[in-house]
Order: sequence, then structure tokens, then C-alpha cells
Amino acid sequence: MLQPDLLVSTIGEVTPELLTGKGIEAVLVDLDDTLVPAGGDTLGEGAAAWFRLLAASGFRVLILSNGKPARVAHWAEQLGVEGLPLVGKPLGRAFRRGLALLGSEPQKTAMVGDQVFTDVLGANRMGLYSILVSPLSPGRLFHTRLLRRVERRIVKE
Repeated sequence: MLQPDLLVSTIGEVTPELLTGKGIEAVLVDLDDTLVPAGGDTLGEGAAAWFRLLAASGFRVLILSNGKPARVAHWAEQLGVEGLPLVGKPLGRAFRRGLALLGSEPQKTAMVGDQVFTDVLGANRMGLYSILVSPLSPGRLFHTRLLRRVERRIVKE
């Protein structure tokens, strides 16, 4: 449940060809430390181009975040997609809401995120293709920094 289906360094490694090869038609993507450093106000390198590429390739994309509504709305607008804030990942209801908005089935949907205990665990429990990306920052919150240490050990195994 805690192992991602795919481990990548950057979102740019998640190409339309890779997704299509896995039967993926829609993508849920985390916001903080996946697209934007936690607490930061600039997109990670290549994030805007990645969204344009996915859209041009016909993928439906949605930001699925535990972040605050104003922050998620800002970045969703900047990237031209919908965003769901304060969803409560890894709970199943968070992923069901995202799937409903995308009009997608779990086995045809990928979740791209930077945390094992929210993004990967939730995606795996729901039957989504889980992609773990290296975080853009060590994390703002103490518990995030602590969990990152545990996550590194889990992913290594």
C-alpha cells in the first residue's frame, strides 16, 4: 500500500507516452511540493509546460490538494485546471471527488504527488496508478519533515 507504482525525480518525467502506455486517461496531481514548493509562490521548473503538454495530449487533469482553498484556487487558475482544496487525502472520499470531477475510473487515472502517506497511500487504496515525485522542498511543517525521513526508508525497501 505504501509503495508507489512509479518513482520519478520530477513531474517532467511523467510523459503522455508513459501515461498512455499504462492506460491512463486522467491525472490527479498534488500541489504543494509537487508543483509549487510548500509555502512558495512560484511554480516548480517545467510545471506550466507539463500541464500544457498533458492538455494538448488530451489528458484530463485536476489538482487534488490538502491545501487551503485560496492557494489551490490561485494555482488552478494559473494552470487552467480545476482544483479541489482541503480534500483530506489519503481518505477515499478525496479521491472519489476527484474522479467524479474528472469523469474517470480509478484504473484509468494516475495520482502524482510527493508524499507516501497521503498521495501514494490514498491512490493505491483506490486503485489508481500512483506516481511519487521527489519533493520540491524539505517541507514547512515539522511533521512533514519527519514523515519524509520515514518515507525515504519505505521507498528504499
